[in-house]
This record gives sequence, structure tokens and C-alpha cells, in this order.
Amino acid sequence: MTQKITIAREAGFSLAGFIAGQGFRFFFNLVVASLLGPDSLGAYALTLAVIQIAEVVAVGGLDAGVLRFVNLHERQPDKQQGIVAAALKSSLLLSLPLAVLIIVFSGFLSSLVAGGNLLRLMLVSYACSVPFHVFIAVAGHAVQAHKKLLPRVIAGQILVPGGMLLFFVLIYMVSGGVPALLIALPLSAFAGFVWIWKALRFNTGVSAGDIVRAKPEKEMARYARPLLVVACMGMVSHWLDILMLGWYAGTETVGLYQPAVRTAGLMRSVLLAVAGITAPIVAGMHGRGEREEIEKLLRIVSRWVLIAAIPLAVVLMVMPATVLGLFGDAFTVASPVLIVLAAAVLVQSFFGLLDTVLQMTGYPKLCAINAAAGLVVHVALNLLLIPSYGMIGAAWGLLLVYLLLGIARAVEVRVFLDMHSFSWSLLKPLVAGVVSGLALLSVKPLLAGLSVAATLGGGMLLVLVIYLLLVRLMKLEQEEMEVILKLFSFVIKR
Repeated sequence: MTQKITIAREAGFSLAGFIAGQGFRFFFNLVVASLLGPDSLGAYALTLAVIQIAEVVAVGGLDAGVLRFVNLHERQPDKQQGIVAAALKSSLLLSLPLAVLIIVFSGFLSSLVAGGNLLRLMLVSYACSVPFHVFIAVAGHAVQAHKKLLPRVIAGQILVPGGMLLFFVLIYMVSGGVPALLIALPLSAFAGFVWIWKALRFNTGVSAGDIVRAKPEKEMARYARPLLVVACMGMVSHWLDILMLGWYAGTETVGLYQPAVRTAGLMRSVLLAVAGITAPIVAGMHGRGEREEIEKLLRIVSRWVLIAAIPLAVVLMVMPATVLGLFGDAFTVASPVLIVLAAAVLVQSFFGLLDTVLQMTGYPKLCAINAAAGLVVHVALNLLLIPSYGMIGAAWGLLLVYLLLGIARAVEVRVFLDMHSFSWSLLKPLVAGVVSGLALLSVKPLLAGLSVAATLGGGMLLVLVIYLLLVRLMKLEQEEMEVILKLFSFVIKR
């Protein structure tokens, strides 16, 4: 029960941070789309794809490695410090040449998608932020391994995306759109680096000297190599629709597609928040041989993720044109795309914790095979669908990949770990989601005459009221009630 309360508490804090981070990114896309148009937004999305793939390569799977190995040495603080320092040193050493390579080949990369001079300049500028992002990723996971998720959330979900939005607006007011696009991300990445460095020293005791003197942790490196494949495959697959749309259709089409992707991605914050604190706890449970506890935990947190993700999915799938209208009338052409992407992220949200469990219970190679197979299937689907169907083809490819990977991981968890995340209680939020969606669909014509903000606000409020009422009427599970009662015991005392 203590573990579940820890998850609920930390995930509650981190969920707020992840929602804020996704909100900052959403508004950044909204501002760029409104002020600079689809072409500049497409250049930003393509640049971010290249940079994030480079970051994952530099991290090398050591973020997950730190999570697992720090928790495997809970009673050896000196060993834990050595693990963290070694991971930071290795990832930073790799990030520098990767940044240089992006700068050197920026012109070639830009020419592949006919991106022009703006895309080339953005690649050069954003490449300078790669070491900062890599440090934030590994150091954030090191702090998270000590059961402190908030510092990582503040660095990665508040300072970086929030700073990017703030710097963009300020620089745009002074110097215009191009300088704002070029400078905002590197400045915000540096701010996140400064914050996470202070948190790292406070929570782990690791100093700059420790990083310089660190010796390789061979066992962690062996564990991390398959996870590097997993992370690279996952990141490439995450950006594959953007990259291939850029290849086939150019930056403007990518710019029209990006708001739908970013908006649907708001739902993913629930999964990221819960998975972030669940991962080290599952690793600790596995080290102690607590298989049954892992299964109970998996079922509860999977239900929590589904409960939290469904209301937003309902709004996005029932009112896609209204949502995309926030970016401008030109972007409503992607309304069918948003419906499919919302379904895709909902599928990913439910099945996503299975991959976390496989990683933290010692199956990194299996995760690598899953990721590689998923990428191959994704490429094949995009080659088949994007040339003929464009944006909607890319969206359907993503949905099918998430569904196939989810089913595969569910089978693997059942076969190798003898556990599963399914229960009859999962039907309750699904039923509540369907009913609230039908209610929104029935009143949608009545909301059409209002402003965009009022329409969305009224629709979301209606869905939340009906959905939460139905979930409450169908009652929470006993274990969930115990967690909530302990977390909010002060309410009972009153």
C-alpha cells in the first residue's frame, strides 16, 4: 500500500507538471501557427524531430539504466553515485560529436525535405542545445531513481517548454519571427540544465569532479544497449509520420499536421506522469521478488491512466474542427486526422505501462525487438498510406502500430511474467466515456453559435461532469479507495 500511495502522490505532482508541459508546447505551436503560418511550424517540427532523435542516441538507454541500477543498489550510496556519474559522463561525451554532425550536415538535411534556409538555420541553432537536453534527461532520471520525480518534471516540463514559449514571445516582440524561432529553444534548454544540475547535486551528491573521474559501469552499459535500440526505434517511430510527410509533401503539410499531433499528445501526459514514478518502484519490487505486487500495481495504474485520458479523448474526437480552429481556419482541414490520432494516443496510454514493466523486470532485449518490429511495420504502413492518403494515412499508420505493439506487449507480459493489466473494472471508464461522448454529440449543434473558447469550454465541462458522475456512481475499486482515503485523511478528520 505504501508503494501505491507513493505512486499516487508523486504521479499527482508530476501529472500537473506534464500537463503544464504539454500545455506550453501546445501554446507554442499555437503561437507559431498563428504568427508565422504552417510553413514555419513545419520547419520547427522537422527540426525538433532531428534533434530529439540525436538526443536519444546520446542518452544511449542510460536514463532507464540509471533508474534500474540505482534501485538495485538501494543500500550502497557510493555505488549509486558512481552509477549516476558514469551515465552522465558517457552520454555527455556522445552528445557533443552528434551536435557537430547535425551542424555540418544541416544543409543536406534541409534539402531532403526542401526546407530552405530557415530549416537549415534552425538545425544549426537547435543542435547547440543537444548536450543540455541530454544532461536533463539522464540527471532527471537519476533524481527520479531516488523517488523524486518533481525536479525532472520542473526541468523538462516547465522550464524547457515554458521557457521556450516565453523566450519566443519576448524575442518576437523585439526582433521578429525568425530570431525567435532560432533562439528560444537553446535558451530554455540552458535554463533546464541549470535547474537539474542543482537538483542532482542535492539529491544524489554527485559533483562535476565525480563525473570527470567516473569509470564505466559495464553491467549498466550492457543493460542499456538494448534500451538504446528501444529508445531510438521509439523516437524514430514517434517522429516518422512527420519525417515522411516532410519527404513526400514538404514543410507546409507537416505544419498542418503538427497541431493535430501536438493536441492529441496532450493525452500522453497522463501516461508519462504515472510511468515515470512507476518505473523505479517496479524495479525495486522485481529486485525483491514481489511478482504479485507488481501485477496488482500494473492493474491499478493502468486503470488510473485510462480514467484520466478518456475525457480529453472524447472532446478531441467529437469536436476536432473546433479544437483545430484555435490554430486558424487553415488547420481545420486536419480534423479527421485529429480523430484518428486521439484514438491512437488513447490506445498507447492504456498499453504503454506494459513496456515499462518489461524494461524494469529485466527484458530490455525483448523491448528492443518490439521497438524494431514496430518501426519496420510503421515504415511499411507509411510507405503504403502516406503517398496515397497524405496526413490521414500517416495517422492511421500510427494507430495501427500502437495497437499491434500493445497487443504484442500484453502477450509477452502474460507469457514471461505471468501477469496482465486487464480487469472488468476497466469497462467502467469506457462506458462513462461513451455516454459522455454521446451527450456532447447531442448538444454540439447548440454550442456551434458560441465563440471557439466558449464552445470548447462548455463541451469539456459537460463531458467532465457526466463522465465523473458516472465513474463515481459505478464506484471506485477498494484498493483505490484505500489510497485516496490515506492521501486525504485530513478531510476525514474534519
